[in-house]
Amino acid sequence: MDRIILLLTETSLETVPRELLKDPVIIRDARRRGVNPRYLILDRARHHRAMIGLPNAEKRGRPDILHQALLLIQGSILARNNLVKTYIHTINDLVIDVDPGIRPPRNYDNFLGLMSQLFQLGRVPPVGKPLMRFVDGINYVLGTESPDRRILLDDVRGREVSLRSFIDYVINFRRPMIMIGAFPRGSFRESTYGLADDVVRIGGYVMDTSSILCRILTALEIGLGLIT
Repeated sequence: MDRIILLLTETSLETVPRELLKDPVIIRDARRRGVNPRYLILDRARHHRAMIGLPNAEKRGRPDILHQALLLIQGSILARNNLVKTYIHTINDLVIDVDPGIRPPRNYDNFLGLMSQLFQLGRVPPVGKPLMRFVDGINYVLGTESPDRRILLDDVRGREVSLRSFIDYVINFRRPMIMIGAFPRGSFRESTYGLADDVVRIGGYVMDTSSILCRILTALEIGLGLIT
């Protein structure tokens, strides 16, 4: 196996939508953070009252899910051995290329500041080698990485497999792409299902993004002989 492509899919990451820019909750938070409201990251923990009534609100405003996922992936033994490449697909169909060497800020507020800068400039840092940058959609990922299998993890429609059989299956491919939802609740869009060659569910439990990542990353490290 060459390396694994992880696509964090329909990630709950976005700036404050236009219809909320004049909401007092948003204005106060933007002033407190010293950020233009247009580049403020929507966060349910701080913007819950403003978000009431937003379309598809149950899937939105949870950038903490992405933060936890990036810390797990980029801190893994797979990442240290350059065996994993991460992309972020947002709820608004934007795609972010994550440099394999990035170490995300552990402080959540610092992470939000980094994401605000990314949306404002299109890349971070502003100069030098980009550690995160926007790219031209899912087609960029497919064209750049040429995955030989596209696997969607889904608790709703996926065929149930054991963790062991899943790992045995994945490591047979040269460059598999594993798509993992990074939103709090709700279903994948039909367009997301359309990307997948296979839709699977690991075990009989509903697991959040961090839980499934912990299990998959560790199992892959064991399966590839990186840890014993």
